[in-house]
Amino acid sequence: MRLFIAASFPEPELRAINDRVAKVKSKLPSASWVRPETQHLTFAFLGEQPESLLPRLTEACESRLAAVPRFEGRLHGGGFFPNRRHARVGWVGAGPEDDFRAVADAVRGAVKDAGIELDRAEFRPHLTLFRIRDQWPPACTEIFVSALQDFASEPFPVDNVTLYSSVLNPKGAVHTPLRTFALA
Repeated sequence: MRLFIAASFPEPELRAINDRVAKVKSKLPSASWVRPETQHLTFAFLGEQPESLLPRLTEACESRLAAVPRFEGRLHGGGFFPNRRHARVGWVGAGPEDDFRAVADAVRGAVKDAGIELDRAEFRPHLTLFRIRDQWPPACTEIFVSALQDFASEPFPVDNVTLYSSVLNPKGAVHTPLRTFALA
């Protein structure tokens, strides 16, 4: 089974960001937009794993995340990975960064405790909005960033993370929650 561990966001906050982006979408080149119902913040992508891993992973996540305090999060601003000039992913930021990093450290530690090696990429708290295949002109990246530069969602509780299975199909991935882990 294809697995990842992520935080989801309240529907009103996702609607606010997607409504803001919808106002400029027609001015932007083609992109592969993430459907609102599948938007989340990924702490760890585990890839294909055997179902037999679930008990060990569950125990490790419960243990490590029980020590991480819950907090109020916000979505804010926007940008591109790896950068505007070589844009491949458009995102909105998530904060407070230190709090999201604490969750990511606990999740990644639990995954390692369960015997899975993850990539060494630096965790940067964000919500992916779209992916780009062909490079956008600088004016288009500016339109996107300008549309989000003053965006800040209402605060929302971050009090758990979820282990999901993901099944790919032609209409997009289908994410199924398997386990939810509470923060302290």
